[in-house]
Amino acid sequence: MAAEIVGNNLEMAMEILSHLPPETLLRFKSVQKSWYALINDPQFVSKNLSNSLEHKCILLKRVVTNNAGEEEIMLSILNFPFNSSMSVIDLDIPYDEYSRFYKINGHSHGLICFACGSFDILLCNPATREFRKLPPSILLTTRPSNNPDTHRSARNSIGFGYDAKSRDFKVLRVVYFFNDARHFLYYKAEIYHLSKDRWREIEFPSYGYSSYTPEFDLYHEGVYYWWERNGKNILSFDMSEEIFGKISLPESFNTKNLNRENCKILGVLNGSIVVFDHECEVNDENTFYIWEMKKDECGVISWSNLLTIGPILGIRKPLLFVSSDEVLMEDNEAQVVLYNIKTQLMNVIPLKGQGILRRCQEATFVTKNLISVMGGNNSMSYVR
Repeated sequence: MAAEIVGNNLEMAMEILSHLPPETLLRFKSVQKSWYALINDPQFVSKNLSNSLEHKCILLKRVVTNNAGEEEIMLSILNFPFNSSMSVIDLDIPYDEYSRFYKINGHSHGLICFACGSFDILLCNPATREFRKLPPSILLTTRPSNNPDTHRSARNSIGFGYDAKSRDFKVLRVVYFFNDARHFLYYKAEIYHLSKDRWREIEFPSYGYSSYTPEFDLYHEGVYYWWERNGKNILSFDMSEEIFGKISLPESFNTKNLNRENCKILGVLNGSIVVFDHECEVNDENTFYIWEMKKDECGVISWSNLLTIGPILGIRKPLLFVSSDEVLMEDNEAQVVLYNIKTQLMNVIPLKGQGILRRCQEATFVTKNLISVMGGNNSMSYVR
């Protein structure tokens, strides 16, 4: 293989090629068999991922109206810098059924998890346009009998992340069951292993209602976070230790705005977990309160009101902190805008099909790479 690529200098070829983006490398795979073998090699994929970590881009999920007047998902990769000549790559989800209801449920090492309520879960590598539909849940079985106490329906919280100990990607699904009278019955939880392509049931603690609004969820540094259904606490799950936790919010956070309905969105700023707190109702003017979570050496968690953005005219909700000074937001006209906290200047991001369903807009960072979502032990060796 070395002779076919660059004589005896395979390492030089690997070094040069590993700095190229995945879309270019995918084209190079068809040049000759030796290049195909090199680009598929786990060592090369790992090196390409390492070189790509400093060059993140943003995955934006929108629901647009197509030429036939039907709603469909549009996935767009936004490359930095954000200006009039920025590069935008549009992707399509290959599964049409329920496609407009898919939500982003976490990302890790460039892979994205999409879920549709109690239905399908997809793993996706946006850079390679590779999708994988996961096998059905082992918890969501057919509803039994005519007994109203056991006549069950179910809702889900779903999260995706990476287990650094076993070097495996995992999907967590928490299901809460209720009867036809909408009375809560019990919880169950299961874990999917990409390397094994199967689910297994795990024990779920008895506290808290699991949120079924996955756009509020977050995966950060090996831990998945989501809202308890009453909105007063955050539940967590360590992907490596497979341990659930519960994080209380400060009393002032929950009581300072009792006269209005607030939306709470989890995010990351400068490596810390933050919560966006803002009014859910669409107003001409909105204010966004940013709370920061800190953990001391003993693991004790505390919260502080880090900053306040606004009041700002025409902004509906925040999407993502792009940097410590810039926030990607959605305005009242459903356009994506970049807001600078220091200068208070706002720039509209040039995108196709801006007429969207506002409730379905989501954004997350991704790292372009060649990691496959097809699973197997070879896929796991890509990540260090």
